[in-house]
Amino acid sequence: MTNFLKNLQQKPEPAKKIIMWISVAFIMLAIFSFWLLTFPAQTQNPEDNKTAAKLKQELPSVWQTFKNQIGNLQNLWRK
Repeated sequence: MTNFLKNLQQKPEPAKKIIMWISVAFIMLAIFSFWLLTFPAQTQNPEDNKTAAKLKQELPSVWQTFKNQIGNLQNLWRK
């Protein structure tokens, strides 16, 4: 490892920057791949979630109430 570092110190500045960016890209790719492979295990299916199911049932009524309120505001504005 020390030989690699000594060799790297003697390289010109552009070569050092290229090695640095390739190393950064490789590490980022490794971390992103690990995250992507473990991501499905971390999320739960929304159909299994009781709160999400309740929200799906209530959402149409909330949306209808919202549309009625907008209609009432439009009627008030027109008067």
